Amino acid sequence: MSKIVVTGASGFIGQHVMKELKKRNYEVLGLDILPSDGVIACDITSKDIEKHIGKGDKVLHLAAVAKFERVHGNPTLGIRVNVEGTLNIIQACIKNKADRLIFTSSGAVYRPNFMIPIKEDSPCDPISLYGWSKKIAEDLIAFYGKQLPYVILRYGYIYGKGKDWGAIGSFVSLLKQGKPPRIFNGKQLGDFIYIKDVIEMTMLALETEHTCEVFNVGSGTAWSIREVFNRCCSILNVKIEPKIVPLRDCDSTAFLYDMTKAFALLGFKPQWNLTDGLYDMIYG
Repeated sequence: MSKIVVTGASGFIGQHVMKELKKRNYEVLGLDILPSDGVIACDITSKDIEKHIGKGDKVLHLAAVAKFERVHGNPTLGIRVNVEGTLNIIQACIKNKADRLIFTSSGAVYRPNFMIPIKEDSPCDPISLYGWSKKIAEDLIAFYGKQLPYVILRYGYIYGKGKDWGAIGSFVSLLKQGKPPRIFNGKQLGDFIYIKDVIEMTMLALETEHTCEVFNVGSGTAWSIREVFNRCCSILNVKIEPKIVPLRDCDSTAFLYDMTKAFALLGFKPQWNLTDGLYDMIYG
């Protein structure tokens, strides 16, 4: 019987995905190198992945070394997991005749500060090793596309309950402790999308007839980092000034997705604006 196989099921997005899949009565198998309740131990770089994928299965590939600093601090691990691990999954899917592969990529694959809003055919020229690891994985998936239908989802800046890193996660965590967060410049624009909208679009990718496609996953709305910080302060009812520091080389001055393709082909429409998402994240 076909099922949904989720790699990286113990991670932030994986936990939300698993909960939603079970809510919708899918048969689901969660895999992660760090097993948890209802999630089986599995290293995606091992051939053991083959025994978990069957004919007709849909594979949602979330597993990755996802943080920039972890990839740059250990390039060998980052490439092994993000590139070789993805190739291993592709080959297992082809061998066992999986229905499709849904790959979760990143806005880090795009050339920063090229043009906004960013469309799916915008130049891909990453400036980070993490971005390159995702781009190479995408290229491998496209190369095998005639043998394995796929959907690539390029996630934007995700926030939500259970994520205490990234701009919003760190802001909320530190403000709750009464500590001033560090802000890199603060004027740069970002496209922030709430985890519940991310999960909804991921569900659509599992069932869409539009395979062998790439989709941006964002809100289509831009906020400056300082505006996001101020909104966090307002919702938490605190008055704390951040520490403003210069932009890093890896920081984009403007990141905003064009969501036209996802709206048209997937029927996706974000349901959560920043204020409502923050309230739900903090108090929901």
